[in-house]
Amino acid sequence: MTEDLRHGAPPAGPKPMDRADFVFSIVLTAFGVGVIVESLRLPRLENLDVNPYTVPGIVPGILGIALTLCGLALLVRSTARGGWRVGIGGTLAAGPRRAPPFRRVAVTLVLTFAYALLLFGNMPFWLATALFVFAFVVATERMMPDRRATWRSIAGAAVLAIVCGVAVGFVFEELFYVRLPG
Repeated sequence: MTEDLRHGAPPAGPKPMDRADFVFSIVLTAFGVGVIVESLRLPRLENLDVNPYTVPGIVPGILGIALTLCGLALLVRSTARGGWRVGIGGTLAAGPRRAPPFRRVAVTLVLTFAYALLLFGNMPFWLATALFVFAFVVATERMMPDRRATWRSIAGAAVLAIVCGVAVGFVFEELFYVRLPG
């Protein structure tokens, strides 16, 4: 096998990460294209004689282009490595809900939806953001096999959460002039 790698030949078969990269690249590319389409649907405000570089869709459009390009780059790389041969193997075949990547994604989605649906708008922005950051840091630390939650790590997460909540609120309200709920 080392002989093949020296001559530029790919390894025998795709690795689980190549398969995951292939699937994620399709999702990322589709999401990026969706962001581009939606940014083009935002008003351009031509009738108000607004500078075209300040229209509401410019930043989402640029981000959508960046996401699409990253998705396509990942698609090319994973395809070259054989990731298109999607199959269920390794830890996913044993039980997808027990695989660490699935748990991390599930925790991220649950916490993000809780932030968006329950916290945001129902309390001051800085507090909602601080609670989200605290829960996210503690939850992801607990998922690390070599780490245990200690009072010191929980206190560190609390300090980080408060600083982050206040700093993000300050940046949006004072620098970007965005009115936040609460």
